Amino acid sequence: MLPIIYIVFCVLVWGLSFSVTRSAVQQIPPLTLASLRFFLAAALLWPLTRKMDVALRPKDRKLIWALALSGISFYFAFENIGLKMTTASHASLIIATIPLGTELVSAWRIRKWPGVNTWLGALLALGGVAMLVVKDDGSASLAGDMVMLGAVACWIAYTFLVERVSGRYDNLLITRWIMWIGAITLVPGALIECWWYGVPQPTALAWGQVVFLGIVCSALAYDFYNRAVPALGPAVANSAIYFIPLVGVVGGIVLLDEPVTAALFLAGALIFGGVLVARLR
Repeated sequence: MLPIIYIVFCVLVWGLSFSVTRSAVQQIPPLTLASLRFFLAAALLWPLTRKMDVALRPKDRKLIWALALSGISFYFAFENIGLKMTTASHASLIIATIPLGTELVSAWRIRKWPGVNTWLGALLALGGVAMLVVKDDGSASLAGDMVMLGAVACWIAYTFLVERVSGRYDNLLITRWIMWIGAITLVPGALIECWWYGVPQPTALAWGQVVFLGIVCSALAYDFYNRAVPALGPAVANSAIYFIPLVGVVGGIVLLDEPVTAALFLAGALIFGGVLVARLR
């Protein structure tokens, strides 16, 4: 049950993170926000892991860097920039295509042609995504929705990389390493933003959102996810992401007063239905 509890925690806090990030990026530029978030998370993890420090094997260095770049640097560059331009509801629904993408990549890795249900599910989900991205209502935009697809690709890659490194080092130590690397590699982008837009002057609410994103959504949730993936497997763990949009859409509507439209519900139904059809055996 413990891996399932870990996944449920991740679903809840990551679902809410769309609304929190959407609000925070209005005051703090996207890459600056991501860098602050992960410096905070890494600093929190350091005292908890300093006694378990071990030498990183040379053959694993590229793997750890790949984890950090796919799951931290590039993923949150895409997500934060996307949330600057689109709604939390749209972003969370697009993220729901991750399980479907994982199914297709899994089939490709074992050189097995996906079944009819997988292709049908892909068509349904892509139809839902298309319905979202063609609708520009002033708060959501085509550009923002398309940027979110980059985040989808990054997270699929991250999940399979987690499986490869699991068991070689303590999960908390792996989480700290990738947080530090992710935070540092985001600094050049953050400096460019500060030069271009000026140094941000966030309110107390925005700083509170940084703390929530750094401690709860990053330090805790990443460690829990890294523990759950080896126990449940990448496909099962990513299937839990199916529920994140439910939390994300509700959070966007309740916390940010985002519009509730028939197209939003129809697109969500197509995406959820496509993922479910693809998972049928």
